[in-house]
Amino acid sequence: MPDLRNILESKITQVILALLFAVFAGNWLLGKVPVQSPVLLSGALVGYIILIAVFLAARPVIQEIPFTTLLLYLLVFTSFLGAGILSIPAGPVTMFPYRMLYMVMVPVFLYLALFQKEGLQWDKVKIKPALYFHLFWVLYALFSLSWTRSFSMGAVDLIFLVIGISLIFFMVFLLNKEEEYIHVYWIWLVMFAVLTVIGLWNHITHNHLAISRINQVAEYQKGIPTSVFVNENDFASFLSVSFFLTLAFVHRTKSWQLKAAGGAVMLVSLYVLVYTSSRANFIAIPLGLFFWFVFLTNRNVKKVLILLGAAGGAALAMVYPSKLMAAVSKVEGMLVSLLTTNAPEAEITSVDIRSNLIKNGWLFFEKSFGFGIGSGNAKYYLMHFAEYPTKGIINVHNWWMEILVNYGALIFIGYVLLYLWVVLQLFRIFRQSHTRYEKMISEGLLGGMIAFSLSCISPSSQISLNYLWLLFAFSLSFINYWRVKQNEESYRPMK
Repeated sequence: MPDLRNILESKITQVILALLFAVFAGNWLLGKVPVQSPVLLSGALVGYIILIAVFLAARPVIQEIPFTTLLLYLLVFTSFLGAGILSIPAGPVTMFPYRMLYMVMVPVFLYLALFQKEGLQWDKVKIKPALYFHLFWVLYALFSLSWTRSFSMGAVDLIFLVIGISLIFFMVFLLNKEEEYIHVYWIWLVMFAVLTVIGLWNHITHNHLAISRINQVAEYQKGIPTSVFVNENDFASFLSVSFFLTLAFVHRTKSWQLKAAGGAVMLVSLYVLVYTSSRANFIAIPLGLFFWFVFLTNRNVKKVLILLGAAGGAALAMVYPSKLMAAVSKVEGMLVSLLTTNAPEAEITSVDIRSNLIKNGWLFFEKSFGFGIGSGNAKYYLMHFAEYPTKGIINVHNWWMEILVNYGALIFIGYVLLYLWVVLQLFRIFRQSHTRYEKMISEGLLGGMIAFSLSCISPSSQISLNYLWLLFAFSLSFINYWRVKQNEESYRPMK
């Protein structure tokens, strides 16, 4: 049998990848622009040429990267785009770049695991309990299909679960060097900037990608940004988590130009976030900032931040008083609405709906005797067995509750313990690391994890959102890298 590595790194494979890239990029750029608009069409063609030029310019660098690592980078890159950029119907499913690359990654990963002795090194995995938990979660979800009311909903949820968890395995086994984690970090930062700009474009022009739900709403709501996501809550939660990876970059980078660029992206993301009206994320970011300010900055940085904050607030109040007050009033109004509950059913608020979703979910959990109602069946139960009114809302809108209701107490407790363990391990790495990039990555992931604790209650469901799984995959694989490094250093003979 010919060596897989030689096949994957051959010139033919590189040509095929280049052609696929050209087809995907050209198909999207030309397909999204009306032909009757010569200006926009010309702009699309120029953008397409620039895209190809960037690919050709990066080719010498790309050739130095092992194929499996490059494939993983592409998988991470396309995970941010989802179905927002290119979506192709294929029978009962929809194919988009992430799923296409995933279908390539799975056989490559299995080949390395089964036929390459040095492909995947299990002995270098120092977070085995975390991987065992995720495997058990998949098996439990599979077994739970035997008692689900809707097998089809359960099967779909199981597929999303497998895809998400497999990303964790890919990153744990395939990322082994500090520079590889830096590359993934850079991909996240760049995509955060790109998706933020798309969100700003949504808000200013009232134009949206085809996947956005805002295409079907009234004109006065067209300014709500969704970027490449279906709805604004998914986008807002992505902004909250990504904000802290950028904050760590701005904090740790030595380049003032990059600090300024990162700071500008952060400010724009906050501006865009306000117009998503996602209240959970209005709390998630201050929570993350409080944690970052108290635990992840030294005394000098604290003093500088307090002075800059006071000066910046005063400047905004003097230069843009009306806009500042409007933004503050908008946020204040939405936060105050969190206290507006127990309204008559005809005037039920969104907070009442979310409260009732939790109440219904708890009833379903109790009736399952703590085992959960089965993979993906929370939606089915809310459709048919809800005892508290939700005005037609049939998604739990709370990731923690979704896990408890669908998979029961055992998986829920395991997930909470895993989350707390990841936070503690990242904090330990941050305190003990001595390199700038290790501090940057651990600081960014830690802030993202803290924000995630609240941002995950905003989307209707988290299980199909790639950035959730990427956050955990990045964190777990980085913890594994750190442990392997520490273990090797402890056994290194002294000179």
